Amino acid sequence: MTSRTPHPEVPVTRTPAEPPVRGLSFFLTVPTDPQPGRVYADALGSVRLAEDLGFETAWVAEGHFQVLGLPAALSFLAAATQVADRIRLGTAVLPLAFDNPIRVAETAAFVDALGGGRLELGIGKSNPMSKDIFSAFGLSEGDRETLYADALAGLRRAIEQGVTADGRQVPLYPPSTALADRLWQATGNPRTAAAIGRSGDGLLLFRLTPQGDPGQVQSALIDDYLGALPAGAEPRIGISRGVLPAASRAEAIALVTAELEQNPTRVRVPAGSAPSSPEEYLEALNVKYGSPDDVVEQLSRDEAFVRSTDRLFSLPVSAGTAAFREGLRLVAEEIHPRVRPAVAHAAA
Repeated sequence: MTSRTPHPEVPVTRTPAEPPVRGLSFFLTVPTDPQPGRVYADALGSVRLAEDLGFETAWVAEGHFQVLGLPAALSFLAAATQVADRIRLGTAVLPLAFDNPIRVAETAAFVDALGGGRLELGIGKSNPMSKDIFSAFGLSEGDRETLYADALAGLRRAIEQGVTADGRQVPLYPPSTALADRLWQATGNPRTAAAIGRSGDGLLLFRLTPQGDPGQVQSALIDDYLGALPAGAEPRIGISRGVLPAASRAEAIALVTAELEQNPTRVRVPAGSAPSSPEEYLEALNVKYGSPDDVVEQLSRDEAFVRSTDRLFSLPVSAGTAAFREGLRLVAEEIHPRVRPAVAHAAA
């Protein structure tokens, strides 16, 4: 039996009685490793650390056969409910087409009950590196839109109404209806963004866009979402951004250089980028880096980020390291509080 990784020592400024900071989230990247158990233990420890630092939500991605992502995100979050008591736990995202939607709804309801109602259920058509996965699951990527639409309808029906068995309507156990108000959908498509708005679900946006500046491209998606949101509905806009805070830009470069030397395949960069230096690597992944002042200034110029309600910060260094712990602390204490408040309600 594997022993639990000790809770990392890090200075915190929040007492357990204080509430989490609204909108302060982190997106946990979990790389492949020859010792996956150790990596998963480090990841669970980072969820506990984020809770101590006042983060409201910890998000993880599900990815199959990849260098990043968890093959079973909901299973990981089930474990996280047992090591952290208050932080909310989210999937960003589950590629819904690869699973039975009834089973997803049932597992999500179980995790939500296990954690006392803390699950945020983010779903998507696939993540940016899922092309080969359709083939592995015996599916055609050409059917991506139809597969997602059918799976989404099945998931929503199972959550809200239960399932039909032998002509009878059977509710899920544990009860799942509360999850209907905590559904999020990810997209980079304007039509889908508007459809998400009409549904009243939350909108999740990735840190990269295939073309153009992510801040500008995603600000337009936010307009599509807000323009379709029912009157009186509260916007939920989660945006993922990579950050690497340090004492200076030079120190941030040194940190990522050391990370890449230790684990050169930790992050797969976008096709065609082929970075030849740590600086190009960080740029290819849209990572804001440098001193806290530098990072705040870069984030404040991000047109989409400043309109988000939930800010999913990710760090391009391994969980369990001193650099990760210090970076997470700087995000919570020196960066998130200084980025100007969200203006999600104001469509451009």
